[in-house]
Amino acid sequence: MAFRRKKGFTATRSKLTSRRLRTATVGTHVPRRSRADTNAASVGFSNPRKQRRATRGYVDTILPSTATRESSSQYARRVSRREFADEVRRHARTRRIAVFVACALVALVAAGVAGAAAFFGSLDSRMGLAGSDASSALAAEKEGEPFYALVAADLDEAGSAGAVEGPDALALVRIDEAARAVSVVSIPANLRVVLSDGEAHPVRDAAASGDAALVKAVSDFAGVDIAHFVKTDAAGIMRLVDAAGGVETEISEEVDDPTAGDVYLPAGRQVLGGREALTLLRASNFESGVEQQASNQRAVLGALSLKLLGGGTLDLLSLLDEVGGSFRTDLGAQGALSLAGKLRGMDASAVRGALVPGQELQSGGTSLYAASSDAWSAMMERVEAGEDPAVADEASSVDPASFTITVRNGSAITGGAAQLAGTLEGRGFKVVETGNTDVYAAYDETLVVYNDDAYEAAAQTVVDALGFGRTVAGNGFYTFESDVLVVLGEDWKPTA
Repeated sequence: MAFRRKKGFTATRSKLTSRRLRTATVGTHVPRRSRADTNAASVGFSNPRKQRRATRGYVDTILPSTATRESSSQYARRVSRREFADEVRRHARTRRIAVFVACALVALVAAGVAGAAAFFGSLDSRMGLAGSDASSALAAEKEGEPFYALVAADLDEAGSAGAVEGPDALALVRIDEAARAVSVVSIPANLRVVLSDGEAHPVRDAAASGDAALVKAVSDFAGVDIAHFVKTDAAGIMRLVDAAGGVETEISEEVDDPTAGDVYLPAGRQVLGGREALTLLRASNFESGVEQQASNQRAVLGALSLKLLGGGTLDLLSLLDEVGGSFRTDLGAQGALSLAGKLRGMDASAVRGALVPGQELQSGGTSLYAASSDAWSAMMERVEAGEDPAVADEASSVDPASFTITVRNGSAITGGAAQLAGTLEGRGFKVVETGNTDVYAAYDETLVVYNDDAYEAAAQTVVDALGFGRTVAGNGFYTFESDVLVVLGEDWKPTA
């Protein structure tokens, strides 16, 4: 058999073989494209030869589709180095630390939440009205509107002789969070009110039936809903004032009342500690009596409130924690913080107050404070409007000596007309006649009657001076010769 000699490996056969190899090799070639389709002309190369090869469709290197854009050999060389192993260990350690810190933070937050809950729970238990029924008489606040709170204080020290049951000081407080303003109405503890038994009692007696009965009695008297209740005692007041660093108060009249304590307080501005503040709250032997005492009580309450509002949240929390149990309230710790936050920065001039208008009377050895119904209604209108309760209507004030008065006894108490006439004359009024009414039945309340509208303001001046009674337009039903007639009713009690 004859064999032919194989021809030489020409350039043409070399190109053909190269094309076949490229076709059979995965990942090392690109499809043949026409010059019109290729974008090689727009790609820069290091020399013209590589440019021409790219134009004909030759690709020498394709980057691996890895995150680092490395080939297998490059990756193998890199991971074999010591630096790579160290870096891997560093990353692993960093991840472990991050996980640990995250877990620690979660634990701390959980512990903080649990601790805060326990802290507030402890405060609430010490500040709460445990065993009180006050909540049944309290009304819910209305969103964005002012609300009322009743503050009751028992000023008798535990075990003291002659202590009287019930609170010794009461204050109806209107709080306007939006305006950052507070109105304090002092209510005498011996204010004459009619309780559930239908009889007249000092308002403090209502507390014998529970806190709810006291709240209801004050609410009915004032004609407003009460949203919150706060009560404290002598020990609590001293502890709270001392913990707050004392209260700065202006004392207009010196305090030297043996029944209030053994502390003497000169007139003037001074900082009071707990014992001094308690003495000022108790003292009553002033020239103006209950009016000055109520003014002093409002001053201490206002100064203490501003002191509590002057610090930050942490300061208040620390103080509440220190004096927990010094007072009781339905608000709770968080409620107290919320209220303090809304009123923080309130100026002293935004705290205004007044005493319920009226007069202290004696009945059977008991002192009762009788409110002037008309003056009281006018004051509450000012309070509800956010105005100063102490500003009286000047139009109703008339010179007592500028008109004449007739006094007739309708109280069924012998000598009542003469005694009241003496009271009025002692205040500058001109009484021209006294006597009894021609009606056998007694009058339930004292009436101050005027027939001419020109004397309406004069009649109101009499009511304001007495502290009780009601003005009435006579309309010809009452016969009298003077400008004003006073018909004494059963709401008047003779002085001792």
